[in-house]
Amino acid sequence: MTPSDSLLRRHLGWVVAIKLMALLLLWWFFVRDMGTQIDPAALSRQFAPNPVVQGAPHGQ
Repeated sequence: MTPSDSLLRRHLGWVVAIKLMALLLLWWFFVRDMGTQIDPAALSRQFAPNPVVQGAPHGQ
């Protein structure tokens, strides 16, 4: 390994570390406290708008 390879590896390591820190900070300030409210009735309408009744013959 040449000295320039070692310098490049160290430089890239710092760049990756800084980017990870930036992502962590963005998540911490903007996403961490976000919550979602789930309405079970609305969710079931979203995934099964026309539910099939089990046990009933088809066409009757």
